[in-house]
Amino acid sequence: MNRRSDLLGLAKRNDVLDNEEVRKLVLAAGLSNNERLQESVRKAVLNKSIQQHKYPFTYSLESGDIELGSTFQNQAFRLSQKDLTKHLLTVGQSGSGKTTLFYSLMADVGVPFWAFDLKQDYRHLAEEVELLVLPWSRLKFNPLRPPKDVPPRRWAQVFAEIFGHSTALLSGSKNFLMKSIIQLYRLYGLFERMEPPYPSLHELQLLIQSENVNFVRKTSNYRDTVLNRLEAMNLVAGTVFDCSQGYSIESLLERNVVFEFDGLSRDVQNFLMEILFAYVYEYRLSQNQRGTGLNHLFFLDEGKRVFSVYKERQSEAGIPEIDELTAKMREFGEGLVVADQEASKLTDSIKANTYTKLLLSTGDRKQFEAVTESMNLSQRQKEYAETLDIGEAIVQSGNSDPFPVDLHNHQLEKSVTDEKLQKLMTKKWNQLSFEERRETPEFERATGPQQQEDSTIPDDPDQQELQLSNESDRLLKDIVEDPFKPLTQRYREFSSSYKGNKAKNQLVEQGVVIERHVRTQSGKRKLLELTDKGRNYIEEELDIEVKQTGRGGVVHRYWQNRIKEAFEKRGWTAKREMFDADVYINLNDSELVIEVAMGNNQREIDHLKKHLDSEFDAVWIVCRNQEILEGLKQRLKQNNLEDERVVFRLFRDFNTEENLPS
Repeated sequence: MNRRSDLLGLAKRNDVLDNEEVRKLVLAAGLSNNERLQESVRKAVLNKSIQQHKYPFTYSLESGDIELGSTFQNQAFRLSQKDLTKHLLTVGQSGSGKTTLFYSLMADVGVPFWAFDLKQDYRHLAEEVELLVLPWSRLKFNPLRPPKDVPPRRWAQVFAEIFGHSTALLSGSKNFLMKSIIQLYRLYGLFERMEPPYPSLHELQLLIQSENVNFVRKTSNYRDTVLNRLEAMNLVAGTVFDCSQGYSIESLLERNVVFEFDGLSRDVQNFLMEILFAYVYEYRLSQNQRGTGLNHLFFLDEGKRVFSVYKERQSEAGIPEIDELTAKMREFGEGLVVADQEASKLTDSIKANTYTKLLLSTGDRKQFEAVTESMNLSQRQKEYAETLDIGEAIVQSGNSDPFPVDLHNHQLEKSVTDEKLQKLMTKKWNQLSFEERRETPEFERATGPQQQEDSTIPDDPDQQELQLSNESDRLLKDIVEDPFKPLTQRYREFSSSYKGNKAKNQLVEQGVVIERHVRTQSGKRKLLELTDKGRNYIEEELDIEVKQTGRGGVVHRYWQNRIKEAFEKRGWTAKREMFDADVYINLNDSELVIEVAMGNNQREIDHLKKHLDSEFDAVWIVCRNQEILEGLKQRLKQNNLEDERVVFRLFRDFNTEENLPS
């Protein structure tokens, strides 16, 4: 019985159990007591394991429209255009080949595409592809003009959702914005007719400015918040929104267009990308342009700008409209190609709703694990993926097996300067038409005499709450650099403990951090945990990227880090967040995984079962206190998971290394 179990374990560990031949051999050996047969099967499994170790992938040649490269077995890799309606996601570090992949797709795809360009990367294709390049200074677009046959009331809701998501408005401010748009549409008579003139964002700003503010303070705050975002957008965007009707979106959908947004603020860039997504979807929907094939393709580098996991997690703002659009666009033949360096910052929605995924070389373990988990790579496939060179990728489409590809190196000389672009595009730009802004008599009466334009942006009530001192900013930077440093040590960075404590109190009072406690060998240690509000402030105001080490709250992550360091001091390899475990330990020829249990809940048992099924040599459950430990032991018994490989420990055991295995 042990011999048969060994064969099964050997096949599992070496990722060959999916092989039909291996499964039949292991089954035959399991049904037989013939030791010679079992030994023969063992050798066959070992032979397959060696082959799998060298190249742990299989690839069945499939027909496709777009050849992007070749497999490592010299088979042509082709991507089906139809699959692009289900979207494509590629993740890799800077210089790994994302832009080159975009070049290949743009040059070979057989349908019109739009590319949102934040770094002037794609203008250079204009010399080999029929292309319209629109720098934002040349763009004319009125986002308040509903798409053809879309009712104004529906478009007001869509616009408010998109504007709110891209500028971080919460529900109250979004509702105020939607009501203001509907009021503006009434003043323009759009509920009685659907013809020009259409109000622009400038008219919306004038209407909100003219509103009487003698109402309750909360409503006044909504008004000031919306006005702050709106005035800033109109100022920064220059003449983009200065029109009653911009370039025909319907006509642009028939052309290859690169929208260059380099030089615009982040909020305006995000808004333009998201509102154009929504505009195209609503237009297709209103015209009932459903189909099974690919009609049009969007390209978006720096995908986290639109598909931000931080905005997705803001429960107060609701589910972002852009998340909903991702899943619904495919029904209308609209494909989406997204790239980014940091998979962990992308929404769960974009990772779940992309049929084809490409993993290029990544320099960061957290990003690597985020993609390989999404692609469900085996351990050996992950190890292989770690060796990827520039231009090489692991590709997976749907539920098919992943495989490595050497992508075509699309040679392109980046020689299109602003002067050259103007020569190439002037004729095309001159052929584009738009309509000037016009006001209706009803609007003029409602807003009163026109005031001189005031470029002063009112204070944003949401940001008024965050008036932080220089000392508080210093303390925040220190929290980002070392999240586990004791508070007493942080105060040493200030001229006095009094100033450090004053900065900490300001952060706590304004909801930027929360105080947490952990019990160590020397007593209680006070940690500071960033809130969502704090993370947003650091990234947007201090321009510092917040990289979280480990998962969960700061106390959970502290003990992850403490356990990892304790094992490393004994000379063993220790990794956080590997194999879906809080800590992974390699003890010479043995593998140990550790889960940090903050509470007595079923989730810990589910993780334990998964680790046992993965045949790790030992699984440790490290508990916050004795009560949690006893509760999890009882759950283990109720789930029939008692196993000699399971070991329970307490947090306090890791205040010294004496309780670790020798």
